[in-house]
Amino acid sequence: MRNRSVILSVLFVLMFSAVFSQNIRFRCIQVIDSANVVLYWERNAIPLTYQIEVYASLSLTGTYLSLSTINESDIDSFLHENAQAHLQQHFYYLKASPKNGDPSLPVYYSDTLENLSLVLGRQKGVANLYFKQPMTFATSDSIKLDRKTDGVWDVLQTLHNITYNDTVNDTITFCGKFTYYRIRYDKGGGCENISYAVSDLLSDDLPPDLARLDTVSLNQVTQKTELGWERSASADAYGYIIYFFTGIWITIDTLYGAENTFYIDNKYSAENESQAYRIATIDTCLNASPLGDIHNTLFLTASIEKCDSIVFFRWNSYQNMPEDVDSFRIYASVNKGAFNIIASVTGNELKYDYKHVNTAYDYQFFVQAVNKKLGFTSSSNIVDVAFNRNIGNGSVTMRYVSVVDNDYLEIVAHVDDTVEFNDMFLYKSVDNGKSFTFYDKLAKTKQAESYVFEDEKVDVERFNYYYYVSLTDECDMEYVFSDTSANILLTEVDGELSYNCMEWTEYPWFASGLEAYEVQRKTQVESDFSLITSMMAGEVTYNDFVWNLSEEGGVFYYKILAVESASSRFQDQSESNTIKIVKEPTSYIPNAFAPDGVNKIFKPVCVYVDADSYDFKIYNRWGELLFQTKDVQTGWDGDFNGKPAPQGVYTYVITYKLDEKKSVVKRGTVLLMR
Repeated sequence: MRNRSVILSVLFVLMFSAVFSQNIRFRCIQVIDSANVVLYWERNAIPLTYQIEVYASLSLTGTYLSLSTINESDIDSFLHENAQAHLQQHFYYLKASPKNGDPSLPVYYSDTLENLSLVLGRQKGVANLYFKQPMTFATSDSIKLDRKTDGVWDVLQTLHNITYNDTVNDTITFCGKFTYYRIRYDKGGGCENISYAVSDLLSDDLPPDLARLDTVSLNQVTQKTELGWERSASADAYGYIIYFFTGIWITIDTLYGAENTFYIDNKYSAENESQAYRIATIDTCLNASPLGDIHNTLFLTASIEKCDSIVFFRWNSYQNMPEDVDSFRIYASVNKGAFNIIASVTGNELKYDYKHVNTAYDYQFFVQAVNKKLGFTSSSNIVDVAFNRNIGNGSVTMRYVSVVDNDYLEIVAHVDDTVEFNDMFLYKSVDNGKSFTFYDKLAKTKQAESYVFEDEKVDVERFNYYYYVSLTDECDMEYVFSDTSANILLTEVDGELSYNCMEWTEYPWFASGLEAYEVQRKTQVESDFSLITSMMAGEVTYNDFVWNLSEEGGVFYYKILAVESASSRFQDQSESNTIKIVKEPTSYIPNAFAPDGVNKIFKPVCVYVDADSYDFKIYNRWGELLFQTKDVQTGWDGDFNGKPAPQGVYTYVITYKLDEKKSVVKRGTVLLMR
C-alpha cells in the first residue's frame, strides 16, 4: 500500500511539471509620458498559487533589486514609478514562485529585457536620434521611428538591419515646432515596446538650394534690367532675394513665391555702366541660401571714325552664363527702324568694327550674348550713333602746369564749352621747348571748359617740361593751338651756414599775368608748409635765414607757388617741385657749469640737430642715470631726485640721427661746481 502511494506522488509531480513547463515571459515594455515604465507579461498557465516578483537594474550585469511582489493572479502588468526612463535605461526580469515558499515547487524566470531608450541631439537643421539595438532584436525584425509635431504621431521611418548602436538623422523642414520622437518595437507579444518620447523645439536651419540665375539682360523697349532664373530645387523654397552691387552687395528686393522666377529692376539703370546682380533663395523658415554666381549686364560703348565711316564697338564679357557664351550678335536700327543683326562674333570677342557706314543716317545699336544650346540671351544697353559733321571753331588756352605731390605734373587747358571739337591733343617737350611730340589726348566733354591731363613720366626734381594743346575737328585734323606752358623747377644753390639758398625757373605762362611768387617752407618739426615770403614777378632767387630755426632740426623743405593775377577769372596757381635742404648737424658742449653761479644749466648747444631723434643723458661715476631728456631746449640743472647733486665729474651721452641709417653718439664729461 505504501509503495502505491509513492508511485501516485511521483506521477502527480510529473503531471504538474508537464502542465506548468512554460516560463513566464514579457509581452512588452513601454515608457509613458511621465518617464515611468509599464511592464506587461503573460503568466503562461502559472498556478494561481504563485506570486510574481519584479526585479530591475540599471545595467544588464548589475545588481537587480526587487521592485514589487504581486500576489493577485489576475494582474499582468506593473508600473515602475520614478523610473526616470528619460534619463536612464532599466533592465527587468520576472520571477514566479509559490506564495507559500514551498521549496519543492518549481520557480519560473522570464528573460531579461530592457526598456527602449532614445536620445535626441541636434545640429544645424538636423535632429540626431541615437538608440541601441534591443537585446531580442533579430535580423527579420524592424523598429518604427515616430515623430509628432502637431499632436499626431506619424511613422517617420521603418528601420531594418539595426546595428548595436544606431543613429538616424531627421532633416527638419518646418519652422519652430516642439517635436517629439519615439521608437516602437513589436516582438509579437501582443503589444509594442515603446521608448520615452524625447522632444525639443526644432526648426529648419539649413539653407535651401540655390536657384540658378540664367541671365541678366536689358529690355530693348524699356531699357530696364530683367533677371530670369530657374526655380530652386528645395521643396520648401519660399522666395528669392535680389542683390545689387554698389561697391558692396545690397538687397534691392525680395520676391515671395517659389515660382516667381523673373524680376525687373525699376530702380537702377544699366544704360551707362555694367551692373552686377546675384540672387539667393529663402525657404519657409526664412533661411537664405549662399549668394549665387555674379551676373553682370552687358555695357556697350560705341565710338566713330567720322572720316573713315567706322563705328567701333566695345563691350564687357558676360560672366557665368550657364554653359558659357557661344557668340555675340550686333544689332542695328537705322533712323529708329526695326533692329536687325549686322554681325556676329565668337564668344571670346569683345569688340567689333562696323565699317563702310552710310554717315547720312542716324543709328542705334546693341549687342547680345547668346547660348544657342540653352536658348539664353543677354542684351546690352542701346547706344546712339550719329555722324554729325562739325566745322572746327573757337580757341584754346593753357591755364597752368603744376607739380602734384612732388611726383607728377598736372596740365590744365581751357576751351569754351560752345566750341565744337573732337579731341584735345597734348604735346610735350623734354628739351626746353625746342621740339614737341604727341603725348596724350582727351575727348570733348559736354559742358566742360577745363581739361586736365596728368603726366607721370616726369622727373619733376630735375627737369623742365614744356606743353601745349591743340583741338581737332571731326576727322582728327588739328585746327587751333594753344600757347606754351612749363613747370617751375626749384633747385638749391650754395649758401652760408645760416641761410638756405634757392632759385627757380620763371613762370611767365599765365594768360592774365603773374601776381607773385610765394615761397613756402616746412621744417622738420612742422607737418604743413607755411608762407614765409612773397616775391615779385622777375625775382627767381631767395635766401632764407634759418639760424634762428637751428634747434628745430637740420632738414628744411621748400616749394614755390606762382600765383596768377587777381584780375584772372581762374585765380590759378602753379606749384613747383619740393626741395629738401639738409644742414650739417653740429653740437657744442660745455665742459663745466655751476648751478649756483652764472652757468646754471648744463645744455648742449645744438645746431641743425634732428630734434625727433635727440636724446641727452647724464650719469654719475657709478653709472647711475641722473637725468634724461629728448628736448633740445632742456638742460640739466644739477639736481637729482629734487636734491642738488654733489660737486664732481659727470658723464654725458648725446645721441641723434644723421639720416635713416646713421646716428651720432657723443660721450664726454662735465664738471659740476658748487
